[in-house]
Amino acid sequence: MANEIFTLEALNAKHGDALLLHYGTHKRPKVLVIDGGPVGVYKNALRPRLKQLADARESPLLLEHVFVTHLDSDHIRGVIDLVVDMKKGDAPATCASFWFNTFDDAMTELPSETAEVAKTVPLAALASVSAVLASVAEGQNLRDTVKLIHAAVNGGTGKLLVADKKGVKLPLSEDLTATLVCPSKEHLRKLALDWKKKAKPTQAETSGYVDTSVYNLSSLVMVIEAKSIGGKTQRMLLTGDARGDHVLAGLGNAGFLDTKGKAHFDLFKVSHHGSDRNFEAAFFKTITADHYVISADGKFENPSKDVLEWIGQGAKGEYTLHLTNESGTGFAALEKNIAGAVKDVKALKGRLVFRKPQALSVRVDLLDDTKF
Repeated sequence: MANEIFTLEALNAKHGDALLLHYGTHKRPKVLVIDGGPVGVYKNALRPRLKQLADARESPLLLEHVFVTHLDSDHIRGVIDLVVDMKKGDAPATCASFWFNTFDDAMTELPSETAEVAKTVPLAALASVSAVLASVAEGQNLRDTVKLIHAAVNGGTGKLLVADKKGVKLPLSEDLTATLVCPSKEHLRKLALDWKKKAKPTQAETSGYVDTSVYNLSSLVMVIEAKSIGGKTQRMLLTGDARGDHVLAGLGNAGFLDTKGKAHFDLFKVSHHGSDRNFEAAFFKTITADHYVISADGKFENPSKDVLEWIGQGAKGEYTLHLTNESGTGFAALEKNIAGAVKDVKALKGRLVFRKPQALSVRVDLLDDTKF
């Protein structure tokens, strides 16, 4: 089916992610949710925005799907709040289809070597123990609450979402083509083999390995494609908090890279809130876009000055960098990093677009302007 609308809306999710993806036609617009942000975002941004859409269309609003890219609280908390309201009959929207991975389910699918590493390190040994424990519990909470509202999980299969050596098509809609490119069991197997080569790993190495390979297993990376009425296909790369090397491997396995190992997208939602811990400069010369979207408020130094500069140095042609916050968040790093990047990389000047102070979101329309 052809689309008149293909829009990504990044809500003011503080240091997290809360996205709405709009598609379909003006007469029959559709929307799905990808992540819900940390504590407070549902109340202050996601619920009010869904209420606006419900008032404009139908009440309650029907969400085609709800995704949680991974278990971090700054992505999952708002979705839990939404589902709890659905259970109480007090939500501005309903949904019968949810997509997410839980840690418990992931453990059953891990290569044996990797699963054994996870078992050797008690959760209490991890530096980020409180965050990890909270994430595991929140994943279980979401799974249990979704069951109570009788919604389908992962297309009704309930199975782990994993792309093993190739992209996996997700049955979302006749209007969209959605390809899951990460996470990959193949990549975890390679990590497991590297791990086995270490003679006597230290406690710190073990903790770091588990944290970066096992607990991030549930992070979903998807390429969403929509064909317009004119026949042109628009593509979004949505990356959760995935590492750059994982994204490249997944895109390669799914056939999205050209003969030079590069790819261009109409929109790229930059992973992990523009953190330089997820990327190297070369990534942004390999993966380019017409529109870059970063959801961050300066907490944890995100978006980092380096990532902003790398985008400015790697982007080609006409492009725009959309950010959910410009100032006034209480985190000095936000304004400092933006100003520093624009000063050092002149190509960024005039390319940055920010959410307006009183707006709930910043929006990127790839097809017609959305009428809502």
